[in-house]
This record gives sequence, C-alpha cells and structure tokens, in this order.
Amino acid sequence: MDIKNHTGTHIIIKLIMGREMEPLVVGRVIGEVLDYFIPSIKMAVSYNSNKLVFNGHEFYPSALTSKPRVEVQGEDLRSLFTLLMTDPDVPGPSDPYLREHLHWIVTDIPGTTDASFGREVVNYESPRPNIGIHRFIFVLFKQKKRLSVSAPASRDGFNTRQFAEENDLGLPVAAVYFNAQRETAARRR
Repeated sequence: MDIKNHTGTHIIIKLIMGREMEPLVVGRVIGEVLDYFIPSIKMAVSYNSNKLVFNGHEFYPSALTSKPRVEVQGEDLRSLFTLLMTDPDVPGPSDPYLREHLHWIVTDIPGTTDASFGREVVNYESPRPNIGIHRFIFVLFKQKKRLSVSAPASRDGFNTRQFAEENDLGLPVAAVYFNAQRETAARRR
C-alpha cells in the first residue's frame, strides 16, 4: 500500500514494517546486527525435525546440539545462498562487548533446497549461553556466484555486516532468531 503524506513523499505501509520484520526490529536484530532489509525469500529453520524456529521463541540448549534443518523456499536451483548463524550477545546481553560469535556458515545452497546441499565452510557449533538470554540469529544472503564466499579468520569478534560486505553479499534476503539461556537442573524438568 502506498500513501502520500502532506509533503508529497510516499509512505510505504505494511510492506516496510510487515509482520515478519516487526519481531526483528523489536528484538534489536535489525539495528544491532543487520541493516533494514525487505525479505524476498522464505526460509524455514527447524531443530529435531519438528521444532520450528519462530522469531523470539525460546529453546533449551540441550535441544540444539544437532544442526538444524534450514530450507530455502523459493528461487530455483541455479540461485545460490549463504546461511550464517550468529550470537550477538557474547558474553552476556547486558554487556555484549565480544559480539558477535559465529556458530555456523553454509554457502552455495541451491534455491528450493536445504542447507545440507550447500558447502559448510564453518562447522555448526551448538549454542551454549552462560550469562542471560542470548539471541541466535539465522541470516540468509543471496550469492552472486558459486564459491564466492570464504570463511572468516575467527568465530569470535564476528561482524555480520562486515562479512556480507567482504563477500559481496549485499543485504539479507531472510532472517529469523530464537532465544536461549543456560539450562539449570530445575529448568530441564
């Protein structure tokens, strides 16, 4: 929907602040980790075949030990994507001075498939937050060509924006995040 305001400029409603972007803004994913983008690809992330990741939902770290299934829905097999998973709340959300920590990178994922068809350049590391509630963010970028994305030097001190710029990835095409915190014996019951 496009509406003109009193100065004649256009205000885009619902397209810019759609339902799928709102949780990313409220959860400070947009701003702290990613620049604003318009989602153009559907991505479904699930753990243990049945636990679908929705923005802001909480998972126990014990349920996150195996790689998730990440489906890229849309485009075609000639399109290639890069997926990354990062934790911007290291060591803790009240003072994330080590942000970000990289948990996973898969590149060369063909459209309409899942990440298992891609090239894992940084192995999956399961979330193990120590202090507070951490956000774990999955970000999908569309690649310009095959074998064009390289692994960063370190998992620590990772920067999603810088990584995207260095690998000529542009803005994300999809993103989703979940929360997790350290499990205690009482919480697992």
